[in-house]
Amino acid sequence: MNPYHAIEAIGIVISGLLFYSYTHSWFPPVHPRSRLRRALLNGVAFGGITVAMMIARIEVEPGIFIDARAVPVALIALFEGGPAGLVAALVGAAYRLWLGGSGAWPGVASLIGTAMVGKLCHAWARRSGRVGPQHALSLAGLTFLVTMLGFSLLGARGLALWSQVWLDYLVTLGIGIGIVARLFYDVTEQHRLAATQARFRAMLDEATDAIRIVDADTGTILDVNRTDCALSGYPREELIGRNVRDFWPQDPELRARREAARAETLARGFSRAFADPYQTRSGEIVPVDSTRRMVEHLGRHYEIVIFRSAGERRAAETVQREAGELRAATLLARAAAHEINNPLAVIMGYLQIMAERPGEGAKDGKSVAPMLDAAKRIRDSVERLKGIIRIEPTEAGGGVPPILDTRKSSAPEPGPAPNSAPTPSVPPPGSTGQ
Repeated sequence: MNPYHAIEAIGIVISGLLFYSYTHSWFPPVHPRSRLRRALLNGVAFGGITVAMMIARIEVEPGIFIDARAVPVALIALFEGGPAGLVAALVGAAYRLWLGGSGAWPGVASLIGTAMVGKLCHAWARRSGRVGPQHALSLAGLTFLVTMLGFSLLGARGLALWSQVWLDYLVTLGIGIGIVARLFYDVTEQHRLAATQARFRAMLDEATDAIRIVDADTGTILDVNRTDCALSGYPREELIGRNVRDFWPQDPELRARREAARAETLARGFSRAFADPYQTRSGEIVPVDSTRRMVEHLGRHYEIVIFRSAGERRAAETVQREAGELRAATLLARAAAHEINNPLAVIMGYLQIMAERPGEGAKDGKSVAPMLDAAKRIRDSVERLKGIIRIEPTEAGGGVPPILDTRKSSAPEPGPAPNSAPTPSVPPPGSTGQ
């Protein structure tokens, strides 16, 4: 085999590999239509490479040539599917028909057959999850059989020629498909990993919690998300590569708390802290709730820190506490109102009777009115206790602790209903009440 011809053929295949790599960037597989466009473009391109391989023949013996036209068709069909392989085969078949000769139609049949077996191996690889060595080697063997059948279509002359070149075809197809397929696999895997990394970055940046990835051994910040940058006030470029301790508060007590939390994470693999002191770029200390977890990957240890401002939790706790206080105050007020109402009704009834009989004692009549007014105030206070809807304490002063302001805490008293009779007033002492 002429080594220069072989190197030329390898160079043509490598140029196709480079083009195939770029099409992953031009047509990212985010939509089925995009994948179809990429497959058709690769089919046309590898059809051109098939023509180039037919032109750049390899001399295996003086005056005896072979070509690796089946290699690009098989490779693109394996990695891009039947449509790409069929387009590449049709381009090569058109060129072979243009050349003419007795071997034109057998050559066309071998190209179409190669595309078909490539499609079958592609479907097999998809069921397996990805292209593996077994798929590439199987395709190389099937392509070898298809090539042999193409020679057999020429009859005795074709079989005689095949007996001279079959070993060269076996080596060419074995290397061109079985080994070069590994390079194609590396290209697809690289782009798959790049897409996974981009997806991970997007999810990391859109997370509502701040996320920071730290090298557990050195304390170097390896990555942060957008929420961490917004909370700290630092851009990502100023955080990555710095030591995590550079952004701790300067106060020794606060730094000791942060050091203890990190030591617990390194020792136990997990820690959780509430109201952890977090210093922003402006120097403000804000409390954050954090969760830290150790992760090991490829022999290295990483500290994953997820945190958020403690203001949301504190606000929720305040609302929950106020709701509990309101419920307790409401239950207590209603119970007190119920207990007070019964004896109060009796007292007010007797005072009303005494107010309506002032002649039995002027002195008693004068004292009944203030007592009746006081009872009415008690009754009004009891009614306000029933209508408490919020907690409004009075201002503390003079050593007196704050107490519940029933006027502010209760709902506004409703006015008299329409067409309702007015409440009869209590006649003043000394009147007959008639």
